[in-house]
Amino acid sequence: MTTPTGSAEGDSVPFPVNPVENALAEAIERTAAAPESADDTQSEGAESVSRFIGALREGSLWVPLPEGSGVQDDGSIALPTLDLKGSPFVPVFTSEEQLSARSGELPYTIIPTQDLADVLPGNVGLAVNPGNKASVPIYPETVATLAAE
Repeated sequence: MTTPTGSAEGDSVPFPVNPVENALAEAIERTAAAPESADDTQSEGAESVSRFIGALREGSLWVPLPEGSGVQDDGSIALPTLDLKGSPFVPVFTSEEQLSARSGELPYTIIPTQDLADVLPGNVGLAVNPGNKASVPIYPETVATLAAE
């Protein structure tokens, strides 16, 4: 478990700073530019989202651990969750910079995405960079594709 040494404001956070964030930035840019009627642009948007999911799968995530989170007395791990449309989502960040923008001095852990996806129940999603400019939900059905094979 690590505690960040500093915090940054949302708009002054460096982005992208790693391969996962490079892929996320491209996916956001291409899907935002995809008008409903342009099949080629929609295809590029879908391909960039697939590249992001692949990069995310191979990368690591920064998970905040507020009080009460972490390893419990019985050996289980309690993670924080957010409610998104009635479903639980674990808040995760793509870099220490993204985490620091919202979670200040909270302790956190860094975990390979595949390892996190392996232990999440099937009804739990990931809230990637919640509250930040580069924020996206990963719905539970997609979380399953992030797990190790």
